[in-house]
Amino acid sequence: MTIEIKDELRDRVMDLLRENVDDPSMLEQCGPDDDLSSLGINSLTFIKLVIATEMEFGVSWDDEDLDFRNFSTINQIMNYISLNQNEEEQ
Repeated sequence: MTIEIKDELRDRVMDLLRENVDDPSMLEQCGPDDDLSSLGINSLTFIKLVIATEMEFGVSWDDEDLDFRNFSTINQIMNYISLNQNEEEQ
């Protein structure tokens, strides 16, 4: 993945998070590997984020992947999207 594509993906993931977390201003303090649970993400927010990523990126989350641990950092979200977009393109 090129740097430009990675930056664009990160920006899009950050926009989704801003739209779905209680206090978007806290995202500015959050690094790419920081635990997102500090943003107050609960099970409802988690499901909203899963649906938002599916709609935004056209990827599907497998049932076994619907675990907050797979969605707990910005980098994990980006990695999952990247892997699934590549699978759907093949």
